[in-house]
Amino acid sequence: MTMRGDDSIAFRLMREDDLGLLVAWRHEPHVLTWFRDPPVDVADARARYGARLRGGDPTRMWVVEVDGRLVGSLQDYPVDSDDDLAVRVQLPGAVGFDYLIGDPSEVGRGLGTRMLAAYLRDVVLPAHPDAPWFVACPDARNAASLRVLDKLGFEQRQWIQMPGEEYAEIVCRASRDHLETTVTHE
Repeated sequence: MTMRGDDSIAFRLMREDDLGLLVAWRHEPHVLTWFRDPPVDVADARARYGARLRGGDPTRMWVVEVDGRLVGSLQDYPVDSDDDLAVRVQLPGAVGFDYLIGDPSEVGRGLGTRMLAAYLRDVVLPAHPDAPWFVACPDARNAASLRVLDKLGFEQRQWIQMPGEEYAEIVCRASRDHLETTVTHE
């Protein structure tokens, strides 16, 4: 299944043969800063994400292509499927998402905003028609991610300091109504 974003951005469900690239991206220095504990190899990634790839988990994993090249990954999930996250977010029925640009040559070029707008518009909103809220929880130091979310109209809400984590995460949220009027007109 491939979902088209704009003319140069497309999304498809991640496959097992994408795991090598996912492992490589998760070990890129610009990704390690925000996504700790990367899978050590494909076997580890398969053990962690296999159920998601087979549809046996509520989290859906995607790859993003720009001009036919794989450059990053995204995932979406019902917040209520993770009890700890549901308590932190406090938005019943919300859908969460995570994203990364793995290809270092695409970082800092404005792709994040276009990619996330297209992903929300073409993948997440249609797949979750009853979700009232959409949330991301970036590290509070991740200025680039916070900028992308701000451009798309997400509000910064709770700052959450998780036990054992050195830095806080920020719950950023946007309502369905807001996203339907912003990302659908990108």
